[in-house]
Order: sequence, then structure tokens, then C-alpha cells
Amino acid sequence: MSKGFSVNLDKSADVDESTDFETQKSVRCKSCDHVITSPSLAVEPHEHTFRNPQGYSFHVLCYSDAPGAADVGDSTTEASWFPEYAWTFAICMQCHNHLGWWYKGPDRFAGLIATRLKR
Repeated sequence: MSKGFSVNLDKSADVDESTDFETQKSVRCKSCDHVITSPSLAVEPHEHTFRNPQGYSFHVLCYSDAPGAADVGDSTTEASWFPEYAWTFAICMQCHNHLGWWYKGPDRFAGLIATRLKR
């Protein structure tokens, strides 16, 4: 008879289904580590660098969805970096940090600021 460990095969036990592998695939808020989106939701062209009217530059990553980012504010087409698209702010649902912008036009996508994310 071997000494060792016992295995609990009770399928009803609460199991955290997230794994380190899943965590690594997440795009997270740099401020609070909240899951914002997934690399699998990246759209092409994925990366852009833009300058706003005030002269600030942003390196933006585009995703078809970002469930961890709230869509806030009134939409506007003023100074939109994507023709035919109106934008609103995208903020982290957990810490409310500004992460980028939601764009609405022929379709909807999030343009998130690379330096405000952990990939």
C-alpha cells in the first residue's frame, strides 16, 4: 500500500475554471488588472498611432469587443480618427481609468491605448 495523497473526484466542488494559461491570454487594465478583452478579439489593422488636436499621441490597439470596458459619454464625430465613426470614451469597468474609445459607425469596435493595458 502506498502512502501519498488522495484525490477528490467530487464534480460538484466549486472550481475556479480560469487557469494561468487563460490569464495569460487576457488583455488587462494596467492600473487594476481587470480583464478588458482577449487577443482573439483583435481586428486588423490592429495597431495605429494618432495625434489628437491638443498634440497628444496615442498608440491604439483595436478590438471588436472589450467586455471589461464601459462605453461612457455622448458620441461625437468631432476629431474622430476613423472616418464615418463616432466615438465615446472607453473606461475600465473596475477602476474607471480611461482606456481609450469606443467607435460606432458601420460597425462597433474599441480602440484601446496600448500603454494603459497589460498584454
